[in-house]
Amino acid sequence: MVTIKKKRGFFTLTENWFGYQFNWTDFFMPACYKGLRQKKNSSFFWGVKRQSKTVVLSLTEPLDVLFANFSTSHKRYIKKAQSEGVQCYSKNDRSLFVQFYNEFAKRKGLYTLKTNRLEEFCGSEWNYFFASLNGQLLAAHSYIEDKETGIVRLMESASMRLDDQYDASKIAQANKLLHHYEIKYFKERGLLRYDFGGWENIPGLLEFKKGFGAQPIIVFDYYNYPFVIKSKLEGILSALKKNIR
Repeated sequence: MVTIKKKRGFFTLTENWFGYQFNWTDFFMPACYKGLRQKKNSSFFWGVKRQSKTVVLSLTEPLDVLFANFSTSHKRYIKKAQSEGVQCYSKNDRSLFVQFYNEFAKRKGLYTLKTNRLEEFCGSEWNYFFASLNGQLLAAHSYIEDKETGIVRLMESASMRLDDQYDASKIAQANKLLHHYEIKYFKERGLLRYDFGGWENIPGLLEFKKGFGAQPIIVFDYYNYPFVIKSKLEGILSALKKNIR
């Protein structure tokens, strides 16, 4: 289980991935348990249970078999990126990732990351990957890795595809090559499942992920009542701010 603790004023939000273990602080501190592959054996949980969807690639097959299961277009894009000299690599540089991701997030209207906040809870379970061509970053991904369950999950993804200065097809090629590099990287480290995350409300995203041989599955998320109350209050405050403006 990967545990991420995020400070929120006087409170600490605890976000747990891939496992459940009851803690007495769950009665009064906001906490959630996400991405469980099966329902808890115990029926007791002081909170709300929900189902969600994700897309998972099993890494138990040999690398050549995994690549053979990629879609024809994915394989073509990957080979094209390789022939053009796109370089993929892992680098423990959170600041570089945040800077690149935030430029992408601003163009897409997403939330931005703060390096100082990430430093509070991002430990050794996090991995950062980059794809570049001639020294220019084209795509970047972040992952959490759980050795206990053998699951690695994509958390954030960014690219230059929204920048008009870049050829969108070349960015797509680099992004697919980066996924291919990461699949090989985690396979060689002994991880068992490559979790692409969800796809709902984003047209074409499910087919993109299935193009790597991954399949959609149901997972289970648990949110304790302090977490639920906190989320509802944040929603109310956000709505009030919009009305005031």
